[in-house]
Amino acid sequence: MAHAINAPADTRPAEFDARLMNYFPHLRRLAGRLSNNKTEQEDLFQDSIAYVLSHWTSFRPDGGFYNWITLCMRHVAQNGRRKSQLRSRHMPTVSDERAMAAVMTPPNQTDAVALNETLAALDPGRSGDVVMMRAMGETLDVIGTKYGIGKERVRQIEEKERNRLRAA
Repeated sequence: MAHAINAPADTRPAEFDARLMNYFPHLRRLAGRLSNNKTEQEDLFQDSIAYVLSHWTSFRPDGGFYNWITLCMRHVAQNGRRKSQLRSRHMPTVSDERAMAAVMTPPNQTDAVALNETLAALDPGRSGDVVMMRAMGETLDVIGTKYGIGKERVRQIEEKERNRLRAA
């Protein structure tokens, strides 16, 4: 049988297809042993069938059909694992902050107006600065040191100003 690999399907003997279909249950069981979940199992089964059908000319009748299709499926599974490892090695990992930034939507005009109104309503003195510094992630210690007050007093000022803003 001296055919080229990937020969047209219409030249494939009908007996080849019939033999392959007889081994579907075996291929499904083997796919189950070689994969982790149902989706991967079905993908491996389908990919293996496609591989066998596209490489039917490399089958040698003296080698045994069962062994050949088993080796084909193992080859497809190994290639899949190899591609997955390469993909995970070469794909950059993204921090949670960058991932969130990628899916966040920019604020609309209503949000911008509400923010401007809230900022305008802030006390222009120390309490407004305390709320802004806390919103920017500053610690109670750092703010207290800047104003010469304790952490608890900073927390009280922040809470009082937030309550005033909520009421406004």
